[in-house]
Amino acid sequence: MVIKASLWDGDSLLATGIAMDWKDKDRNANRTNWVEVAETSAIGRAIANSRYQDPNAARPSREEMEVAYERQDAVATQDAVATFKQNEAAVQATAKIQRAVIMQGSKPAWVVQLEARFGKNEGKVTNFYLGKGAIKKGQTWRDVPPETAEKLQTKTEEICKHLGI
Repeated sequence: MVIKASLWDGDSLLATGIAMDWKDKDRNANRTNWVEVAETSAIGRAIANSRYQDPNAARPSREEMEVAYERQDAVATQDAVATFKQNEAAVQATAKIQRAVIMQGSKPAWVVQLEARFGKNEGKVTNFYLGKGAIKKGQTWRDVPPETAEKLQTKTEEICKHLGI
């Protein structure tokens, strides 16, 4: 949020001050009173820009600027950490899937799941796909093309009901 403060003497504009602040910028007053912090900063800048400010007063101090840069760096660091954690979670999920495939040998995890579901009825499933022309003689349901395999995974219960297994 950007706040502009104007300092007037009657009809004469003496000075303005602009300040920006945002919610959750840090863990201080910005957490709950970020609008008020921006307003106070804008008023202070308007006064500092006016004839009421000592012309010899330092503005802003090096320390104040360093604090501002540190806050910017902290926000950027928080964003980078959040992005890293998201990426790390994705990598871990991928590794988990890869471990599952490795644990099943060369079979994909979905094949292992369907083997357990079909049990002794695998022949019925194979004959079903032979009849549909999705596989050739000598192949099994495990050899269906990718688009058929996707349907087999998503519609397993419907197929089993159709086959009476």
